[in-house]
Amino acid sequence: MTKYPYKYFVLALVWFLVYTPVKADSLREYHQRMCNDGKQESCQKAEAMLQGEYLAERIEKLGDQFASTVDRLKREENNKPILRNAYIDILNDYFKSSVKKGQEQTSHNETLTLCAEHFHDYWLNRKMWWPTDEDGKPDWATIYYYIVDHYYGYCLAIINL
Repeated sequence: MTKYPYKYFVLALVWFLVYTPVKADSLREYHQRMCNDGKQESCQKAEAMLQGEYLAERIEKLGDQFASTVDRLKREENNKPILRNAYIDILNDYFKSSVKKGQEQTSHNETLTLCAEHFHDYWLNRKMWWPTDEDGKPDWATIYYYIVDHYYGYCLAIINL
């Protein structure tokens, strides 16, 4: 009777896929919704993710401030960032913004120097690229973010071994 028995099935499937409204939640929004439904574990995860978002926004803001005041003659050579020197200055800037007034800032210069060497060698010698802006110059706001991430993700992990 019908030459294509699956014709209506395919048509219905296409209709369903094309006209179904898409709703996407971030993982934090999902956990917040589960928290609102009474799942305590999701409440903790949502709170941790919210704190992470706050820290990321703070690092982005500090990176933008650093980028607006960076001395390119001191930080770059032939449009290449000198990351080993910037690493320590960026972390000192980050730590300075984290320390409350009246408290003393402590840093481990030997450890920071080793981490700076690792970061510099990894980006320039292994990856052979670095974040740049539209003009092809080093993007110091993004580099700031990567350095803080490297410190907490790699450097502290190595120190705590």
